[in-house]
Amino acid sequence: MSPGEYVDAHQMLKYLSENFSVKCPKLNIFDSSTPIIFTVGSNKKYNIVMSYGLLELLSNNELEAMLAREVARISEGNVSHNTFVAFVAGIIASFSTIAMWMSLLGGFGQEDDPAPKFIRFVAMGLVMFPASLVVYLGSVDSTLYSDIMAAKALGSKQYLTSALKRVHNDINLNSVEYFNPGHVHLFAMNPVKVNSLYDVHLSLFEAKPDISQRLKAVEGVELN
Repeated sequence: MSPGEYVDAHQMLKYLSENFSVKCPKLNIFDSSTPIIFTVGSNKKYNIVMSYGLLELLSNNELEAMLAREVARISEGNVSHNTFVAFVAGIIASFSTIAMWMSLLGGFGQEDDPAPKFIRFVAMGLVMFPASLVVYLGSVDSTLYSDIMAAKALGSKQYLTSALKRVHNDINLNSVEYFNPGHVHLFAMNPVKVNSLYDVHLSLFEAKPDISQRLKAVEGVELN
């Protein structure tokens, strides 16, 4: 995202980076209707990645609150570690999708037909447990820390609370996209849902605190 695009977001990020005393990360955007935001990178260079869906859903104040969460994650120092975990877990989890496409290319019908879906289901059973194990044992969950630090940095709970609620509700009601479950520990909110029996393995990646716990933590923040 060039400095000429979404100028307000760049200005927010610059201010927040100074507030948290971290090097200003680069902003990136990708085409998805699901409201997604996450941070990847190393100690030398960080990238905050947002979807168009997030930008369209949130007000400027709510967007600033979500950006504050990501900058708080950078200040904690675990982004590079979690990025590596996502790299490893994402590769393992991707084998289920590869198996489905191999079945399609092998002539087992269309993507929604039972055969390729069953093959993917079996492949998921083989790879999702080790992928989730990598996430649970390897990643550092800073969800509540980021929520609390964002509220403190902003001096307000209102916009972070409304942003979290809005993102949560939109994902529950509208999200139909597939995301690699080995990556979702990076996201501000998990967009992976169990929509059918074929997706039951995705429940292994519901590692983040639920929305009620997060809202309670934010409400408990004491502001100066």
